[in-house]
Amino acid sequence: MNIEDRATFNPRIIQDLKNRSAIGLLFYIIIVLIVIFTDDFYTRHTNFSLLFSISISFTCLFRFVHLLVSKWSQEPFSARHKVIFFSSVGITGLIWGVCYAYLMVLKDENTARLLMAICTAGLSAAGTVAFMPSVRLAIFYNCAMQVPAIVLMSIYQVDLPLVIAMLMFCVYMVLMSNRGNREYWQALENEQLLIKKSEQLKILSRIDSLTGLYNRRHFDERLIQEWKEALRVQKPPTVIICDIDYFKRINDRYGHQAGDEFLKLTASLLRTVFKRDTDVVARFGGEEFIVLLTDSTPQMAFDLAEALRRRMSEMLMPYKGTNVSTTMSIGVASKVPGIRESGDALIARADKALYRAKREGRNRTIVDPQVQPSPQPSASIE
Repeated sequence: MNIEDRATFNPRIIQDLKNRSAIGLLFYIIIVLIVIFTDDFYTRHTNFSLLFSISISFTCLFRFVHLLVSKWSQEPFSARHKVIFFSSVGITGLIWGVCYAYLMVLKDENTARLLMAICTAGLSAAGTVAFMPSVRLAIFYNCAMQVPAIVLMSIYQVDLPLVIAMLMFCVYMVLMSNRGNREYWQALENEQLLIKKSEQLKILSRIDSLTGLYNRRHFDERLIQEWKEALRVQKPPTVIICDIDYFKRINDRYGHQAGDEFLKLTASLLRTVFKRDTDVVARFGGEEFIVLLTDSTPQMAFDLAEALRRRMSEMLMPYKGTNVSTTMSIGVASKVPGIRESGDALIARADKALYRAKREGRNRTIVDPQVQPSPQPSASIE
C-alpha cells in the first residue's frame, strides 16, 4: 500500500489503536496494587510504592480523559490529538519500565520481583497486540517496558539467566510486532478491496450494460426517494419518457448490432441534454428511456425535452457506408405528490402523454394536460 493509501486509512488506524488500548488502562492500576500490597511490599518501600502507583494512576487517568475528549472533539484525528495519544502511551511504557527496573534490583523481594516480571511480560505481549497497527509504537512500547530492567539488572549482575530470558522475550516481541503489523495491513487492504468490489458490484447492478445509463431498478428506487422528498416540501418532480420512433426498422434493415450502436448513441445524447447531477437518466426498456427531474418547472422540462427531440432528429449515425437516423417521441408529466399516491402515477401520466405523441404522428413532445400551465406541443416535422 502506498503512502497516499495509508494516509486515507489514518483515522481508522488511530481509532483502532485507541479501541485496542482502552481496556488495558484499568489493568495497569490493578497490577500495581497487586504488586505493592502483596507480602506487605508497600510497608518496606513506601515512597517507591506511592510514586509507582500515583504516576501510573495519573497517566492512565490522563489517557482515559483524553480518549473521551478526543471522541467528542470536532477533530478527533487531528495532529494534536495524535501526538498526545502516542506520547501518553510512550510515557506510560517508560514509567512502567523504569519502575520495573528499580524493583527488579531490590534485594530480598523475590515475591514482588516474580509478580512484576510475570505481569510485565503479560503487558508487553498485550501491548504488542494492541499497538500492532503502528509498528513503531509497538516496538517502542515493548522496549520501554523491558530494556530499562535488562540494562539495570545487567549492570548490577542480578539474575543474569532471567536477564537473558527477558532479552530474548523482548526481541521476540519486536519480531512479532513487525509480523503482526504486516498481517494487520494485509487484512486492512483486503477489507478495503472487498469494500471497493462491493461498491463496484452495487453500481453495476444499477447500470444498464448496453447504454451505461441507470437501469429500471435504480430509477424506481430514486423515484421513491424523490417522491417522498417532494411530498414533504410539496414540490412537483417531473418524469420524461422518450421512445425512439421506428426503432424496429433500424434492427430489421441494418441488424441488431446497428440497433445496439444507435441505442448507445441515443444514451450519449441524453447525457448531454440532462447533465445536472440531480438528473436521473435511465433506460426504461427496449428503445424507451426515462428521465427524472427535480427542482425543475414544467416549462424547463418541456424545453429540455424539445431540445432532446430536435437534436435526435438531426443525429446521424454512420454505419457501413450509410447514415442511420430517426426521430423521437416524448411524454412529459409533472405533479405535486398526494399523500395516497405513488410515483407510479407520475410515470403513468408521462406514458399517457408519450402514447398521445405517437398517436398524433410521432416526432413531437406532449405534456400531460393536467400540468398547468401547459406549453403547446411542438408541430411534427415529418
